[in-house]
Amino acid sequence: MQPYSRPVNTQQPQCEEEAEKMNSIISEIQALYDADTPLFTKDSIRKVGDELAVFQKGVVNSGEVTLKGINGVDYKVFIAPPRHNSSKNQHIGGSTWMIFYQSIESLTLYRDTQFFEPQTAYLPMKIGACTREIDHVPEYEEKPPVSSTEELCQAFRYAEHQFRTSKYQDQLQATLATLETPFVLDKIVGLALGPLILGTQICDDQMIQHALVSVLHSSLVQRGILLAASERYVQDPVYTQKDRNVLSSEGFTVLNDPQAFLELDESSVLVSISPDIPVKQIVADICRPGIIIWNKETHLDLCADPTSSRVAKMVKEEYEEMDFPYHEAFGDLVMYIRKST
Repeated sequence: MQPYSRPVNTQQPQCEEEAEKMNSIISEIQALYDADTPLFTKDSIRKVGDELAVFQKGVVNSGEVTLKGINGVDYKVFIAPPRHNSSKNQHIGGSTWMIFYQSIESLTLYRDTQFFEPQTAYLPMKIGACTREIDHVPEYEEKPPVSSTEELCQAFRYAEHQFRTSKYQDQLQATLATLETPFVLDKIVGLALGPLILGTQICDDQMIQHALVSVLHSSLVQRGILLAASERYVQDPVYTQKDRNVLSSEGFTVLNDPQAFLELDESSVLVSISPDIPVKQIVADICRPGIIIWNKETHLDLCADPTSSRVAKMVKEEYEEMDFPYHEAFGDLVMYIRKST
């Protein structure tokens, strides 16, 4: 992989002094990253999680919090209340307080100075309220709506049964049959796999992605790679209560953000499929899971989960790479097995 290089700033800023300040901050952030300063640590994630919990519990709806920058400085940041700006083709599905994780590409992105905030520029994590805006998509509306938790539970069981009995299983099991590890793992963690339902519309791909976690769990337990008593953790801030109820009833342990990152360790299997946060960069900073399954390297610098130079170095030097069979619900995934030390 070619090392990430920032795009040349060709804008004509209104204020030269502001542009120089922005360029200086971006250069400093990149230099800190190149010197192996972590964007994320478990301690910093835990502290932001504690701040997040205050908003999630409804203690406050806005206010000032203290967040630490990559430069080690604490910044006081005002957290604004939720705003609802739905278009006529959407309806509001509620607001969720969450952590916004920033990749190194996002932190070092040149932009118009009016959109650059020096007070938050160094922050790898921010807190905000995300509004669920549910599109009215004709092809989804043609399907029978699912309204109750029981209906969603039945839909998930059907999707998992179809997945377990599909021809894809032969490919998946053939891949897992070649898997050898010098260690035994005690948990599987599914990160940012998306909601099972939006409004009354079932999310088919996300159903299959969660089914994959179940299949991997049972298969790896059977092969002795996962302990029989191992947990199946999942985490996605956009889960509704209905999602949580269904997943819990199907044997998953649903974690609140950022608990899954704190649970991840060397004894974990990680499954992450097309997340909208930089999972790869968070993992590269905080731990070395025994097995990693995630999207293949992308050269799109502005994608939500880019493969930074640090991530590329980690998987090249510390992991063995294995092909993972393609499925339309996953796209191109790759599996990494941590090398024995």
